[in-house]
Amino acid sequence: MKLTYFPYKPIEMTVDQPTILQTNNVAVMTDWVSGLRDLNDKIKLSDDSYNSVDISKGIHWIGDPFLQVDLNKVFEAPLQKRLVEVLDDDARSKLFELDKALKSAVFDASFSLNLPLAVGNDFDPLKMIKYSGIAFAEEIKSDPYDIIESVIKVAFQLKITKIITLVNVHNYLSVNQFHELVSVIKALDLTTLFIDFSESNHSELFDECRYSFVDEDFIDWRN
Repeated sequence: MKLTYFPYKPIEMTVDQPTILQTNNVAVMTDWVSGLRDLNDKIKLSDDSYNSVDISKGIHWIGDPFLQVDLNKVFEAPLQKRLVEVLDDDARSKLFELDKALKSAVFDASFSLNLPLAVGNDFDPLKMIKYSGIAFAEEIKSDPYDIIESVIKVAFQLKITKIITLVNVHNYLSVNQFHELVSVIKALDLTTLFIDFSESNHSELFDECRYSFVDEDFIDWRN
């Protein structure tokens, strides 16, 4: 996939290297954020043959992972469906037996109402999973690295092939944490894009990534 911010040359994006875009130019940052959210036409995507790709079909916008992302709201439903897909026969059988026991208990309790009530016979593992209240652990909600890593791992589990796009990642992580995150991304073969506002060029910190810094004079510096 290639990302173009006119008038600059395209940036080639691959699964082997996260792409980092930084700037100290307010106008550029505004263009990037708006363009990647498909709110302007300043950002263009194309495939390796330079065929145009719609932003909505190529970008999976996450935004600021610490301030904007509620992992449960964003990923709860698709993760529940994914869990149904990976249930093995033993787990499915256990859920089936639990479902029968639950319905039997509910039916027995219904006699106290003295009404002609019935309980459904259909077994729906998705309903069982929803009923369990499975959710992301509370403790990760206060740790930016855990949130960001979870977003990346969820994208892998859900087989998201769009460009996972986050804002301000560099501002939340130590150098060691960032390198650890890059290792996770490479192992999972995901295409990722991190953008943030930075007062200076930090290319020396991102030797494992495709890096571009646009300064206040609109000059593009790349490693």
